[in-house]
Order: sequence, then C-alpha cells, then structure tokens
Amino acid sequence: MKQAIHSFSFQRLCSCLFLSSSHAFPMPPRTLSLDLGRTSNYVCKSCLAHLRPVTNQPPQWLARQASTARSLRSRTRKPATELKDKDPDPAEIQRMLAEDLFNGSAAQSNLDIKYFSENIKTSERKSLQTNEEFSEDSTGLDHEVLTSIEDLERRMLDTLKLINTMEKEGKKEKAAQLRKQFKTTIRAQYKGKVGPEGEAYGVLRIKGFSGPRYRVVEDLNIFLAREKVLEKGVPSHKDLAECWKFYSSARKTLALDWAKVPREVWDFLFMVLSFDSRDNPNRMQHTYVLAKDMQAAKVPLSDSQQLLAIEAMFIEGWEIEAIDAWKKAVITIGSNKETFTPYYELGVRMCALHGDVERAQQAADTLLRSSHPPSPRIIIPIVRALAAKKSMLDEAWERYQDMRTLLGGSMTIEDYDEIIGSFLTVGAVEQGLQAFVDMMFSEAIDIRGRDRLPMVVGNHFFTGKWLKRLIGAGDLDGAYKVVTYLQKKGIITAPVQLNGLIAAWMRSGAAENLEKADKVAWQMIQARLDFVELRKRESIANGNLTLYNPKPNAINEKQELKNEVEPKCLTRATAETFSLLAENYCSRRLHERLEELFRVLDQAEIMPTTFLMNQLIRSYSQANETKKALNLYSRLADEIGVQPDGHTFLTMFNSLSVNRLIKRIPTFTEHDIASARKFFKDMVETRWEFDTPELFGQLPRTILFSMFKAKDWVGAIVACRAMRRIFGFHPTDALLVELMSGIGSLQVKTKRNTLRLTEGARIIENFKHGYRKDLIKQGHPGEEMTPEELVEENHAVFEQIVYRKAKVRQVVPEDLNKWVGEVSKEMGVYDIVVKADQEAISECMKFDKQAIMG
Repeated sequence: MKQAIHSFSFQRLCSCLFLSSSHAFPMPPRTLSLDLGRTSNYVCKSCLAHLRPVTNQPPQWLARQASTARSLRSRTRKPATELKDKDPDPAEIQRMLAEDLFNGSAAQSNLDIKYFSENIKTSERKSLQTNEEFSEDSTGLDHEVLTSIEDLERRMLDTLKLINTMEKEGKKEKAAQLRKQFKTTIRAQYKGKVGPEGEAYGVLRIKGFSGPRYRVVEDLNIFLAREKVLEKGVPSHKDLAECWKFYSSARKTLALDWAKVPREVWDFLFMVLSFDSRDNPNRMQHTYVLAKDMQAAKVPLSDSQQLLAIEAMFIEGWEIEAIDAWKKAVITIGSNKETFTPYYELGVRMCALHGDVERAQQAADTLLRSSHPPSPRIIIPIVRALAAKKSMLDEAWERYQDMRTLLGGSMTIEDYDEIIGSFLTVGAVEQGLQAFVDMMFSEAIDIRGRDRLPMVVGNHFFTGKWLKRLIGAGDLDGAYKVVTYLQKKGIITAPVQLNGLIAAWMRSGAAENLEKADKVAWQMIQARLDFVELRKRESIANGNLTLYNPKPNAINEKQELKNEVEPKCLTRATAETFSLLAENYCSRRLHERLEELFRVLDQAEIMPTTFLMNQLIRSYSQANETKKALNLYSRLADEIGVQPDGHTFLTMFNSLSVNRLIKRIPTFTEHDIASARKFFKDMVETRWEFDTPELFGQLPRTILFSMFKAKDWVGAIVACRAMRRIFGFHPTDALLVELMSGIGSLQVKTKRNTLRLTEGARIIENFKHGYRKDLIKQGHPGEEMTPEELVEENHAVFEQIVYRKAKVRQVVPEDLNKWVGEVSKEMGVYDIVVKADQEAISECMKFDKQAIMG
C-alpha cells in the first residue's frame, strides 16, 4: 500500500497571508502503510487552505462514508455546485479537521486501522500508536511545537478572515493598514532581520551551531535579528563596528562548517561591511577578509562583489595577485554591460599605482573608445603615474591636455587640484604652476621654459593665491617647493604668506615639520638682520649701496639649478615671525631658545609686541625665574612702552608663588600680596578690553583665587567690588562653592575633594538662607527674587565667605570701610570702589557687553 503524506510547510502558510519566505521547516521523507487496502485521506492544513474543486464531484475528503447514521446526520455536505470557484471557509476547515481520521468517523467505525512509519533507506517499519506519534512522524515536529504552530495558524487565519471582512464592508483603508501591520509583525517575529528590502534576503540566521562553545555564533544571530540594522539602507557607525565585532568573533567557529552559513547571510554581511562611508574606515580590510571566507565556503561572488574584493586585495598589499585576478576577469566582468565601466576604471587605478603605466593607458583607451559613457577623469591616475618618472614628464603633460580637452568647460577646480598635486609631488613645480595658470586664466598663457615669468604671473599677489590654496588644502610640502621655485625665478615671497606656511607646519605638530618651520623662520630672521646691516652701511656710505639685488646672479642661478641647491631666503622676518617662534618655544618649554630669540629681536630692530612680552613672561614663570619676569614686565611696560592687555595680567597673576608652588612660604606670600595689588592697579589704569569670552571667565577667577591663597582678605573684597563695576563681573554659585571649599579646580575628582565640595555647598546654602531671612525682616515680600536681587545676594555671600575664611565672626562696618579705603588706594580703585565716581568707572571700563555676550 502506498500513502502520500504532504509535509507541513510554513512557507505555504505565509503565502496565504501574502508573505514570501525562502525557507520552510525541514521535512524528512517518510511513507505510511495501512493494513486496509485504501489510501489515507490525511492532507496538510496549508494544502486544504489552497484547495479548489476542479470537477463537479466533491473532493474525497468531503465525500467520505460515515460508519453510522449519526455521523451521516452530523456531516451534512453541501453540493459541489455551491463550492465551485469558492475558497473553503476557514471555520469549516477547522471543524472538519477536528473530525478527521483520529478524532472522527474512523475512530467510530468498525474498521481496525493501524499506522506505520517506514524508513526508505533501511526498510524498517515503526508502529505509530498515538496521535502525538503520528503527528511528530508526519510533520517532523515535536507535539508541543506542532500545537503552537496550529494555534498560530488558527490565529493567522482568523486575522485574515477579519481583514477580508473589513474589505467587503468597504473599510479598505483600515484593512490595508491592518494588513501592513500584520505583515510587519509576522516578518519581524519569524523572518528575523531582513535588511533594507525585506524580501531580498529571507531569514538571516545561522543554524546548526548550539551549546556554550558556539555562543559567538548566537551573538552574531542576535545582531542579524535586530529590528533596525539598516535604516533607509544606510548602516550607522555602531552597526558597522558591531557587525565586524560579532562576525570576526564567530569566524573560527563558522570555519568548522561554512556550509551552515546561508547565502543570504553572506550577502547581508558583504553589503554592511563593504559600505562606503566615513564611519567605515576599515572597509577594505573587512571586505578582503569576508571575501576570503566566502571563497573558502565556496560561495560564488557576484560581479560587483568580485570587483570590490579585487580592489580590497590590492589595497591590502596583494597588488600582483589583485592585478592577475583583474586580468582573468576580463571575459566575465569586463564583458558585462553593468560592470564594464567600473571594471576598466579599477584596472586603470591599480595598474597606474603599481607602475604598469602601459597597461593602465590601454585600459583607459579601451574605456574612452567604448560605447559606454566614459569619464575622462580616469586619466588623472595615469598623469600621476607618468609624472612620477622624469623621462615621461612631457607625456604626462600631454595626457593632462587630453583630459582637459575632453572635459572642456566641465573641468572643475578639484580636477585642477588633482593635476597640480600630481606635478608638485614629484617636484615638477613649473608644470604645476602652468596648470594653476590654466585654472585662473581663460586665455592661454604659456610659462614653461621661460627664465622670467610674465608680470601677470610673476608677482607675489598671484603666487600668494596659489600658496594660500595649497596651505589651506594641507599640501605643505608642495607649498614649500613653490616658494623655492619662485625664489629661483627672482620672486620674493611675501612675509605674510611664508608666515602662514610656518604656522601650518607648527600646527601639524610633526617633528619634521617643526624642524622645517624653525629652519625657514630663522632664515627669514637672518634676511632681516642682513637687511638691517645693509641699511646701516647705506647710511654710512651716503646711499651708494643697494640693500639687495631682487634678481639673483644668472651664473649663481644656473649653478643652483644644476646642483639643486636651495636658494637663499630673501623674505625678511616680521614681528609675526618672532611671535610664531615665541609661542612655539614657550609651549615646548624651550626657554633658552626663547631668550635667544628675544635678544635677536633687538638686533633686528623690531619693536617688542604685547604677544611677545606675554610669551616671554610665561616662559620665565615656567622656568621659576619670577624676578626676571617682573623685571621684564616693568622694563617693557614702563620704559619701552609696550601696552599690556588682559592676557598679560592673567600671565602675571599666574606667575605668583601661590599659584606656582605647592608649599606656601611666608616671605613669598607677603611679596605676592604686594605684587598682586600692583598688578591689579596696573590692570585698572591700562587701557585694554576683553577680547575673548574665555579671558572674561579666567581673569576674575584667577585674581580672586590668588588673593584667597595669599590670604589678602581685604584685597579680595576690594577686587570683587572693583571688578563688578569695571568688568561687569558677578560671582556665580559654582565659583562661590569653589572659593568656600578651597578647591582651585574641579577636575581632580577625589573623595576628599568631593566631601569638601559638599560641605562648601551646604555652607553657601546656609548663607543664602540667612541673607533671605534678613531681607524678609526688612520688608521683602519673600516671593521669587529678581535677577538683580540674586546678583546682590551672591556678592553678599562672597563677603560672608571672606569673613569665614578670615575667621572673623562679625565685622564692624566702620572698620571694614576703613580697611577697604586704605587698600583701594593701594590698588588704584579708590574712586571706583569708595567714591563710585561714574566718570572714573567709565574711563576704566574693560568690557563691551555685546562683544562678551556674543
């Protein structure tokens, strides 16, 4: 006897619900034998849902003979004509399935039915005694799993019936919304993470690995099943990093059996790991590893994947192997219309970088002569490769001209930058300058081979634009080559341009660039010293000497070009040059070099600037030479007339011993009190304004902390009152807590500092509470305070902190006013603090409200 058993297919069930799936539950082939000479009428539920009558006779399972009259009465059938071209009612299907072979008529009949399972390979038969054994054998699923599936099927059919009913009643929009939500729920629950287009990948899950040893595979599965690995087709930085993290951890385990990794998973991983984005800096490395793994798993790569894998192989250092792979793919990928252009573009880039210029040109010519829309910009790698060989420099120029002709008006500034960079990298400055001239002028101006450049080109205004562009693009080596070339042509680079190059070198922080900056800056200083010496000789010789020859001697020029000797720098240093070196030496703590620089400054007959003075004072302070710093400040400010600014006084207050030394020395502290009051007086009398918000926040804070550390309590009160009027300064709550707790910086997070901050905040709250109680006693309504009242409160709390620090419980107002009057005279703010003279306050005002708030 033969019996056909249809395996349960979850995929077919999803098809009923307008869902597509590329996987179903695995069903091992089995045969079922009966003692009776008839065929079993067991049919899977999914097939029943799709069953349609094709003849005028009712289906076999609708026309079974019942064993009793009772069952005949309970199984009244509809005529076949009523069932034609109609779907079976789901409720009717469920009712009839409930009365199927094991639960209905066969069980009530007099027939004795036995079921067996036969293994086709071994021909062994196994008797099936219970419904659970039959279900498990026929479906390949455990009874509990099958029960859950049947429950899911019932609910899905009920939902589908509800949606169809809503559509028939005219609620199409609501039905469409429910159907969409239904699809999303099923896909998210049973299909796993499916990528940007759900049906393109199917189930993204790796099966066949279980147990604690294979936890890494499960972690990868959890990542694949995320709801939003991709959003709008673009993976996030976190997704890119975690995708490689989980896959690289699972590679060794997956290598035990690559066949268990579905193709959909490979494609998804390739799409994510090879995504071109700034957030994916290791894109090529990851692509190369993944492509090797796919090759080991014998998974064929698509044409686009092969191209990217070849490029990754080349970038990872396997240049010869990558080029060989590219050659072999000419018949397959190279002949495909979709990959023709990227295939030959990749070949041009790889061969040009590898030095095989001939093959690169052949690939470029094939691409440009084809019917496919080529991009003439593919010539740029060829120009770069040809320019690297001095013997092919003319050919590189010809190829550039070809590209320029093909592009015409569509050639962009970026294209010119690529060409210019290609020539400057190999030292072909003349060709680079010619390309820049082509970019700047519409008419043809040929400068190649000329001893003297045309006036429209050979001036520091035109060349300054080029240098500015090169420096801005970060091509510092190219900019210096241009400077050297221009000097050979007799064009002196403007100091502002060369200072810009020096500053860019210093900002880079590289040791080689710092050395170049130092070398060029001192060459400029030497040029300035030579100029001063010639000027002195000219004055002695009554004008019979010339200061310098703007055009180098022709013989010397030829000798320099022949021996490639760097010409002498003719650009003279300015105050900005000295400032750049001073800041660099000070930040690197090269105090001796800074002193040498300052001595040369006098020889160069350049007046010291405020910036130079600030850097030298700071350097003396760092070297613990405070006396020299004070003497320098006095000499420059009082004798030479250098105007100090806010940064000068910030530097001077920081130079006090209480801000430099860990251990306080009484004699130094007493000296600091006098110095701080003098600095404050000079600061008030000097005309300057805050230029940055950072200085506005740092200077008042540094002054108050300096006086607190020196225990100049009256000076702190005077300084705060004065700064309120001339700085517009008001102590903040955070500053009050810091002053109370005695912590100069909140950056050091220790347990002791945390306790001190907590205690300081508690004391500040007590001060504010007492201040507000006094206000209520004086008639304040006790409601919310205005901003002006809050400012007054903070100033009152500040003075309470001073009294507490000075260990004074109560201060007599008359005594306080006397002390304030005496100290304010010493600090030069008597008219501001005591008299409150508005004219004096206006003259000493140091801030512009709009500038500081902006």
